[in-house]
Amino acid sequence: MGKETIATKGPTSKDIRPCEVLFINPPWVSKTQNIRSGMKHAMPPLSILSIAAYLESQGRQVQVLDAHVERLIDHEVCDAIRRANPKWVGVTVLTATSITAHRIARLVKSTCPDCQVVFGGVHAEAVPEETLANSSVDFVVRGDGEEVFLNLLHAEDPRTVNGICYREGTSVTYNSPAEVIMDLDKYPRAAYHLVPMHLYYPAIGAYKNLPAINMMMTRGCPGKCTFCNSANTTLRTRSAARVAEDIRYLHETYGIREVEFFDDTFTVMVKNVKEFCRLMKEANLDVVWTAYIRADCFNEEMGHAMRDAGCHQVLVGVESGNMKILELLRKTISLDRTKRAVRIAQKCGLDVRGSFILGNVGETTETMMDSLRFAMELDAELVNFHINTPYPGTQLYKWAKENGVLVTEEWTEYELSTFLLKLPTVTAQQVFSFYDEAHRRYFFRWGPIKTRLKRMRSRMQVRDAIKAFFYVMLRLKPHKASAFSRAWAQNCKGDFFDVPVGFEEANSTLTWELRQGPEASENKPTPLDLYGLPAASQENMSKVRLADN
Repeated sequence: MGKETIATKGPTSKDIRPCEVLFINPPWVSKTQNIRSGMKHAMPPLSILSIAAYLESQGRQVQVLDAHVERLIDHEVCDAIRRANPKWVGVTVLTATSITAHRIARLVKSTCPDCQVVFGGVHAEAVPEETLANSSVDFVVRGDGEEVFLNLLHAEDPRTVNGICYREGTSVTYNSPAEVIMDLDKYPRAAYHLVPMHLYYPAIGAYKNLPAINMMMTRGCPGKCTFCNSANTTLRTRSAARVAEDIRYLHETYGIREVEFFDDTFTVMVKNVKEFCRLMKEANLDVVWTAYIRADCFNEEMGHAMRDAGCHQVLVGVESGNMKILELLRKTISLDRTKRAVRIAQKCGLDVRGSFILGNVGETTETMMDSLRFAMELDAELVNFHINTPYPGTQLYKWAKENGVLVTEEWTEYELSTFLLKLPTVTAQQVFSFYDEAHRRYFFRWGPIKTRLKRMRSRMQVRDAIKAFFYVMLRLKPHKASAFSRAWAQNCKGDFFDVPVGFEEANSTLTWELRQGPEASENKPTPLDLYGLPAASQENMSKVRLADN
């Protein structure tokens, strides 16, 4: 067996057996052939695996169906649900998967009519009234799901369960928020044993070794970025010892040789990161890893410690090369500080993946050019350009909805590659054209090409390089959309809303308002004007406000 192959495979849909709780990861399919759709990963759904592990530790019978990675279509999903015959089904919901999630709910009810369907995740908790307009959805969990889901299983009356909302007739009842659990070590290791580990794969360009898997050490983020639904959420961490122990388990059980940390800000908890690096260096496993860093929470000491512990790549959220745009995004890390962090990482032997956002509020063709120029100046080993997307639960979405500048709320368009704002300073065509141009101009240089060639160590990486050429340079997929993609991409959200639930703006909740720990109880937002718009548009948008949280 080759080193790129998972040593222990894990159960698939064919292994589903009767259980009390079945968790389902819905398919993520793209209607358009955008760059992101060709480059994205398929990794274990950590949120439901954490809840599943906790329920198992409390004696509950739990199974997981990953319809996305197994590329299951309707009748295969129904077959698995029928074999499980669960009392409860939990579905994790991202904005881009919300339509397939609603379809899954319909399939559940058609197969097991008495089953209770629970939606959770950042999208469901941000738009609970819309979610519950689907008669096949019974509850929405808001916030962390471990304790809430267990309490829901125990409860005789849903009114006693904090952290949920549910439908009563055509009204939605909102229970009090659940307590934010600060001690993440109370939860067991994610239930990797419940999913087909051999089917998961990382994004193109994001890995060095295979097999690779994802993990999280922290939850929450102290940043205030307007585009992110993790902004200003209470930061908590698992202990370094527990994380290092889990990596050893994954390496010894599944042969994992790379871990991708999906934490929003891995390096913020400095003491814990340093202890983790010490433990990983001491363990001397054949495991490398990557992490997201903040430029203002990274120095040379940390860079060397991470490199010595096996880290080979860091992702830096640069966002823009224009300080005025960064101020509007509330990502007020100076360009000099970002440049210094990139140089430190490279000096320490770490590859850098820079992330930029185009089409921001206040954006012009010149500010987008500033971003491209700064990207070239940084000369990171990899760069991702995304189009600003107003995800529900973010300050940007709340502002855009209140001011009537959203192009659409058809959630399948929310994939970081569609321009969804009507802005007075830049057109959709200008953003799309620059999006293509930025990728071509950045990667059609000898430096990035030479770097990628030097780093190719396997046939998989050669294959990925060929795919990336088609996706990024030619904007083509070297194959047609599969039957799986066609099967799940045929719906829009209006197909599922059959209950006339009222949609009140008062309940358009920001994610951070649901995920505040006890120390933040007095943290009340104050309004902030969106400066930087042209004078002509200031009059038209005089009511524009963002929560200063």
